Amino acid sequence: MNIKKPEYIQTKRLTLRPIEIQDLEIIQNYSIDKEWHRFLDFHTKESVKEFVTKAINSPWEEHARFSIILDKKMIGGVGLYIEMKEKRAEIGYSLSKNYWGKGIIPEAVARVIEYGFEDLGLEKIFAQTDLRNTPSQGVMKKIGMTKEGIFRKHAIAQNKRRDIIYFSILKSEWKK
Repeated sequence: MNIKKPEYIQTKRLTLRPIEIQDLEIIQNYSIDKEWHRFLDFHTKESVKEFVTKAINSPWEEHARFSIILDKKMIGGVGLYIEMKEKRAEIGYSLSKNYWGKGIIPEAVARVIEYGFEDLGLEKIFAQTDLRNTPSQGVMKKIGMTKEGIFRKHAIAQNKRRDIIYFSILKSEWKK
């Protein structure tokens, strides 16, 4: 299946466009902040470069990664890690700390979920986060996702085993 990469998709306030190499420095700058990565492993310039390069070079039907643009400025990203055979995707997102608490991530995530269901034909979209990351869980709840469960000691971040919570939404639920 060959899915055409959109030039951009729009929300009320945001433009979401496919990630570009010029986004690299911005992502590197916001992701090295200690508070930003408190639930993740430390992000190095090299690891961020690897992430951005992989997102750019991956087939769109496997990794649809959008940069979030507000007032012509790139401030974050949201992406789908797609399993077309299963008609499902994991959604992930990030945002510069300067823009936290302004409703940007729920707005961007809701639009990418709509894109996943309507344009890509997905039937399920899920997300995961560290159990302690209540702001991310708040995003998931706000956009109508349902808690699926907690995977105890499922991941290692900052050299410690962490509990991970999963949320999801089905296409049939989204339409309601």
